[in-house]
Amino acid sequence: MKKILFILPLVAIFGCSDFLDERDQDKLVPEKTDHFAALLLQEFNSQYPIFGTVDHMTDNITENAPSRTTVKESRKTTYTWQREIEIDEEGNSLSSINNSWERMYEDIAIANYVIELIDEALGEQDEIDFVKGEAYFIRALSYFNLLNLYGQPFDPASSNIDLGVPLRIDIGVETTYNRNTVAECYAQIESDILMAKDLFELSGITKNKFHPSNAACNLLMSRVMLYQQNWDEVIEYSNLVINSGSLTKMTTTSPFVSESSSEILYSFYTTASLTFDQTGYLVNPNFFALFEDNDTRKEAFFSAVDDGSGNLKYIPAKYGMGSYTSLGFANLRVGEAYLNRAEAYAQKGQSENAINDIVALHNKRYSSTSNILYPSNPNETLAFVLDERRKELCFEDHHRWFDLRRMDNRPEIKHVFSLVGDDGVKVGTETYTLLSNDLNYTLPIPLKERQNNPLIRNNERYEKIPEINNEVIVD
Repeated sequence: MKKILFILPLVAIFGCSDFLDERDQDKLVPEKTDHFAALLLQEFNSQYPIFGTVDHMTDNITENAPSRTTVKESRKTTYTWQREIEIDEEGNSLSSINNSWERMYEDIAIANYVIELIDEALGEQDEIDFVKGEAYFIRALSYFNLLNLYGQPFDPASSNIDLGVPLRIDIGVETTYNRNTVAECYAQIESDILMAKDLFELSGITKNKFHPSNAACNLLMSRVMLYQQNWDEVIEYSNLVINSGSLTKMTTTSPFVSESSSEILYSFYTTASLTFDQTGYLVNPNFFALFEDNDTRKEAFFSAVDDGSGNLKYIPAKYGMGSYTSLGFANLRVGEAYLNRAEAYAQKGQSENAINDIVALHNKRYSSTSNILYPSNPNETLAFVLDERRKELCFEDHHRWFDLRRMDNRPEIKHVFSLVGDDGVKVGTETYTLLSNDLNYTLPIPLKERQNNPLIRNNERYEKIPEINNEVIVD
């Protein structure tokens, strides 16, 4: 884990060429507020350390059955939820597949550096306050993602003893460290969001959508409260978001995520996009079938491809830059606030309020809502809201995997992996199952981390043994 960077490399793409001229470019030390601001923008906003194969672990993805095994095998360990995801069946190392831990802790180290040192920077106080608030926000979001990848799923009865992730909130260096509890991690995340809010308000500055804001803080807090089942607080923070922004009508003629959209609160991961290997994996047809023909998202969220056998299948369009977004891949947006609030209402038995929020969202997503049947029964309403959340937030950030982890009644997921030779002949299938209460909903601590810190406790996970069908099938 990267603890602290005392000498920090920057590039000039964010307007800091004067900074680069001041010192040897291999030994740069931030001194001005815009130096710290550029550091945060480069480190986090342009290189969001999402867990790269997070969607492959969900029920939104399936294999492309005709595709050769050699094409699919690099993602097989996560697609089949293996106990050790960094080692393939041949014993080869997949070193980059579990690097989110290291990259997120690097972001946290830089956020800590900014928080601790920016008060001494040269610049106006309002800018110091804003950049410091941005650092607190980045640290909160980084810890939220780390916790929901590598920490135990939140359980109100055991969060005070369940293992989360190590909390580092200073620039000290330690060679060993232990994991904090889930409750301690959420308390730190909440504290950081509130600090960010206070500092943004104190600064009085409003920046473009590549920077977080007070509204972004409120949305992130509504998400944090949702994951902890604090329904009243979810509603409270969602109200703040909804009252400060609005939904945008989705079309297929222009990017939905844009600078002019009032729905977008914060956009990041801006210099690259996730790639989706359409030859190996595709959108689950059962999931795609949930979208009705008059749902604009059906065209906006997916692209049709030939699966290799002449049949049209679909891949996520959100991964590409330009068609869905002209800003970044990851976005905090008002639509999530409606979904968060709807779920909280449904959990409280307030079905009418929950459906009203979904109707408001549908009015901006469907060409017509006249044929949609909305439930009124509380149990049906909650299921309806969760399905809507799955559709609206599909292939964005870590949403579906995180939502599966926090569900009271998780679905059992089966992933089929077809064994296909380089000659195109299918020789069998392997079927893997992720159980409803599966330990493998929590990722293993990276091997490198365990080697560097033998005292850290790893997450217990199952060995995944497939059901095998060796029948020879020629496509």
